[in-house]
Amino acid sequence: MAVEKRAESKRALRLDFPGYAQEFLRRSPDYRRDYSSVMSDREDDPASQEGMARRWGLCFPG
Repeated sequence: MAVEKRAESKRALRLDFPGYAQEFLRRSPDYRRDYSSVMSDREDDPASQEGMARRWGLCFPG
């Protein structure tokens, strides 16, 4: 299993722009900290969730 993980990590990711952006955010400690603080309270004000999304340049069509 460890050998498979090493092979996967060495393989180049082929991402489109949204996929690249998602991967960047996923790896960002600042984003993860911000996300955790806003999403930890599910009954939190939706405006704070909207604010977090805007801070990070996220938009959700529909």
